[in-house]
Amino acid sequence: MTRTQIGTPAQERGMIVGVSLLPGHRRQIREGSRRYDRIFDRHSIYIREFDVDYAATAEGTFDFLLIEFPLHTSLRLRPTIDATDAALGQMVSRMLPWLAQPDQFDALEADEFGARLMLHLGTNHAMTRSRRQPARLSPAQVARAKEMLMSVEFEGLRLDDVAQALDLPRNSFFRSFRETTGMSPYQWLLTERVEQGRLLLRLTDLPLVDIALSCGFSDQSHFTRMFKRAQGVSPGRWRKTA
Repeated sequence: MTRTQIGTPAQERGMIVGVSLLPGHRRQIREGSRRYDRIFDRHSIYIREFDVDYAATAEGTFDFLLIEFPLHTSLRLRPTIDATDAALGQMVSRMLPWLAQPDQFDALEADEFGARLMLHLGTNHAMTRSRRQPARLSPAQVARAKEMLMSVEFEGLRLDDVAQALDLPRNSFFRSFRETTGMSPYQWLLTERVEQGRLLLRLTDLPLVDIALSCGFSDQSHFTRMFKRAQGVSPGRWRKTA
């Protein structure tokens, strides 16, 4: 049985969230004055402060995604010794391709990974939970947001850019846009881009690379990947059967 020693001394570094990506390893843990054993399954999580000494002997193979929150972050999470969060585990699993190849994703899509993560942690693991329902955007705000999302003038657009234009915090804009339209900003943008691609595939003989660029995708492979994700088939095959 493989044994691995893990430890961090007490320090002023905020909090850490760990999400187990593999099942079946055991830890003998010393956290400050507490000592306990824990078996980690897939999607087991731990949340702890960095302000006490931490040491553990891990038995077996393990793989974790670790998320660190700075000392002065506004989101304070409840420390946990033994918990499982399947929704969070699935969320971070979808983030792994982005972490491995961030250049393959739109900046807006990458932003949404972070926004979804923060909203989930704030809703399910915060010290104090907000019971306020997200406000809906006004028609003028929705129109301005969609204009910015679709405009070629805003290449590399981030959630912060649109939120700032509407004078809203980033996470508030994200939640309000989703509440108002039924989709996140990136989901809405991707739907519009794919629909434009479908029209051009059906009505023109343009090469795929030209269609990709005219619809706002970074290149043909990006268009193919997103189109296949949405339609279930590649653009070339879809064009033949359209």
